[in-house]
Amino acid sequence: MKDTSLRLGTPVFLVLMGLVVCLLWGIWENRKLADKYIADTAKLYVDQINRDMSQINSELIYLLDSDSNIKEIPDQITSTDAQYYEMEQTLRERNRVLKIRYHEVQTFFVYGQKANVLITDSGTMFTESKGMTTLNQMLMSYLQIMTSRDSISTQWTVITFGDDDYIVGWYAKNKKVIGCVINLNLIFRTIRAKTEEYDVIPFMVDARGRVMTQADTSEKYKNEIIDFSKAGKKKNATVYSYQLGTVGKINLMVLPGGGILENVLIMQIAFVVLIAVLLIVCALEITAYYHRILIPLEKFGQKLEDLEKEQSLNEDGNNNLLELESVSGKFKELLRKIQGLKIAIYEKELAEQKAELEYTQEQIKPHFFLNCLSLIHGIADKNHEGEIVEITTVLSDYMRYIFQDSKKQRNVEEELEHIEAYIRIQKLRYGEEAFSFEATMDGDIGEWKVPSLLLQTLVENSVVHGVSLDRKSEISLYLTNETYEDGEYLYICISDTGNGFSKEALNAIENDTPIIYHGRHHVGISNIKRRLALMYGERASITCSNMDENYGAVVEVRLPKTE
Repeated sequence: MKDTSLRLGTPVFLVLMGLVVCLLWGIWENRKLADKYIADTAKLYVDQINRDMSQINSELIYLLDSDSNIKEIPDQITSTDAQYYEMEQTLRERNRVLKIRYHEVQTFFVYGQKANVLITDSGTMFTESKGMTTLNQMLMSYLQIMTSRDSISTQWTVITFGDDDYIVGWYAKNKKVIGCVINLNLIFRTIRAKTEEYDVIPFMVDARGRVMTQADTSEKYKNEIIDFSKAGKKKNATVYSYQLGTVGKINLMVLPGGGILENVLIMQIAFVVLIAVLLIVCALEITAYYHRILIPLEKFGQKLEDLEKEQSLNEDGNNNLLELESVSGKFKELLRKIQGLKIAIYEKELAEQKAELEYTQEQIKPHFFLNCLSLIHGIADKNHEGEIVEITTVLSDYMRYIFQDSKKQRNVEEELEHIEAYIRIQKLRYGEEAFSFEATMDGDIGEWKVPSLLLQTLVENSVVHGVSLDRKSEISLYLTNETYEDGEYLYICISDTGNGFSKEALNAIENDTPIIYHGRHHVGISNIKRRLALMYGERASITCSNMDENYGAVVEVRLPKTE
């Protein structure tokens, strides 16, 4: 049991440890997979913005060079100049179309530097306009300064208006400017929306090294971002950087265990903890099992080795198992029953030997008897006494079969050959015409085992009680095999045409009482019953009956098949 426990417990322990390793490895792989997903998602979005900025560059240059409406912006214009309304409306509509095409752009604008007029998708702002937004005011001031000379190419820069940061791109020529404004917070919000299941902080570092974050970023993370921008690395978080045109780099800080990662991490850690607890519980259970069960069982087993010393069982009271104490008491009782059973078996063997001796009476000196037969046979043969020679020959074979080693069982064929010798002797005694004998076997049963001299006893009983000199008797022996639910049986039936069994004999056989008639004690049938009971128990049976009242004895025997 100890070895079995180790063989079973070791694989279970190794499997649980393997699960822990797999979970830890899964945590690492999930982290890598999540980081890759975040990095790929952000990269796709930034690549899209870069493509849009590149396309915006081409459109700005093309429109400024080819749009007649932009060229028509006068050097002097006011909000009351009605002749320019159509031109302003066309430019506003064109700005709205561009804004729809590029989702990141907050507004497209056209700026006339000399007239200091700003035309966006939402309206036209003049110098004297009132109620302008801070963004438009700051944009007009910024453009007035930055576009004092023509641009060779489209310019992109990051500017701050109030609490918000913007990316402004423009192209200037002939004091006319066309451009767009991208709200950096919109880019940050979009990145966070695309990775909403993860805890990330987007920020930007422009070409001049300035750091810009989302407006709702906590001071703690703002300080960490600033430290990262200076040191170039972050200890407790992963940071991915993507170039955004010429204005700087969009950075994405992935916080450890944030968002869905935190839930997955907690779940996997919970699994690891549960498995660890399970391992500890298993270890404790195995320890308790070893000390509370295996060790007492081992002691109990050692005490069972000496079955003769019954008093050694559980005398010291240190088994620690109530069950073993109960088993000890039961085992003591079992020992006593075993001793009684040994006596019963011994008595049974004595009874079997006694039954065997009743079949071999007067066999104290069998070799002397056979030598006497041989001497008689020799004298008869010398004097040419043919009948004496024949009977001594048959009788010698008959007695040799009886005097063989007392095997409890013999083949049916051997028994039938012995019966033939017996019948030959009886016919020499009674004469050939005194009786007839016929033995019939149905099926292949020649090798079946039967108790030695069983068939001879049955035939002898029929000859002794069924043959008389007054009339010819017929004796029949029939053997066959029968199949029942509990196995195969040998069926033996011996019948004769004699006077049959008397009522007293049948009653004595049925009640297992001595069979006595004509002043003699008859033991043939009784011995058969005793031998069958000793050898087969209740599986064998013997039945005695008459074919008619006081006529024709019939004896039926059923024996279970044995190897």
